[in-house]
Amino acid sequence: MKKTLLATSALALIAATAGAVDVEMYGQVNKAVLGYNDGRDTDVVIVDNEFSTTRMGLKGAQALDNGLTASALFEFEASDNNSQQFVQGSAAGNTGTQTTPTNSNATFNQRQARVGVSGNFGGVYVGKQSVATDGVLGADLAGAQDVLGQDVSSIGGGLRFRTTAAGNPFFGGVGNTVTAMTTGFADERANSIRYDSPIFAGIQGRASIQQGGDMDLSAFYDGAMGDFKVAGAAGVQFNNDAVGGVVGTGAGAPQNNALESEYGASVSVAHATGLAATVAYSTQTLDNKTAGANEGETLYGKVGYAWDAFEVAGDYSTSENYRSRTGNDELTAFGLAGQYNLGHGVSVAGLYRNFEAEVTGANLESIDLYGVNMRVKF
Repeated sequence: MKKTLLATSALALIAATAGAVDVEMYGQVNKAVLGYNDGRDTDVVIVDNEFSTTRMGLKGAQALDNGLTASALFEFEASDNNSQQFVQGSAAGNTGTQTTPTNSNATFNQRQARVGVSGNFGGVYVGKQSVATDGVLGADLAGAQDVLGQDVSSIGGGLRFRTTAAGNPFFGGVGNTVTAMTTGFADERANSIRYDSPIFAGIQGRASIQQGGDMDLSAFYDGAMGDFKVAGAAGVQFNNDAVGGVVGTGAGAPQNNALESEYGASVSVAHATGLAATVAYSTQTLDNKTAGANEGETLYGKVGYAWDAFEVAGDYSTSENYRSRTGNDELTAFGLAGQYNLGHGVSVAGLYRNFEAEVTGANLESIDLYGVNMRVKF
């Protein structure tokens, strides 16, 4: 109670002393109840939805005398039993029904904290923030976005596949051990300097350089053509890290098959009738690539229909060559969802998701995931 009163008083003080600065408080709570069947056991968990996490922030802007505008953004993120991280309870996996831990990985982290200056030239921003490629794969007008999207591992990505062997022991996780599934760029937010161009004919260019040297370039489009709305984006991220290779070549030496760059694009089209479709694709290039090695790649498709406050959608994703550069491992996922938008920032949704993996040398059970979600914005 004391902490709540202290936080409320601090916000009131900021608003009272802001003067000419236009300060806005915003946030949301986004929770889901999920059940799953991993081929042997079932369980139910209550999670924070990683598609759009529970968060709270302050943003402000100040018009300057020279025609420029200074701005600031400060945002925190709360995650309790994150939907991308919850996992079956037993490491061995063959001792009977497993209970998923509750309240695992509870965190309260700084999500963004940046300052910037904008004008006719565009905008320059400095601090922890979205890099230029954040959102490149997320152009999506096909609906049910609370629970369906290109990063299919956002809900259920921590669940481990079971093998078909006696006792159904665990093999590896949906989002990392099986495929190291990079359905988004390696970095979404980082300490960086970012430039956003002015918008010309619905197109905006962005460029950023992160602390550590990673660089991002992207272009975003948002527009309309007759009865069609169109959204699209494309970008590249150049990785300056010296680690991350699948196979090492000795201390201090370059890594074999290290991630060098990632490319991605997405496009979505919605018709006035309510029909919509989305396609996204991402791939990688490798440094010191060995003979027979393959770059990881992901293809995602989604169709949807919206009427009044209702949205329904289905999607399909395939992701290859992330776990083993030479093993041709593949993860496929399909999902069905419905969403009802009650207005004033409140929405409820239902989800069904299936994960299947083909891994060289292993036979794995599929995972079925289902649940309901509620998001309240303020």
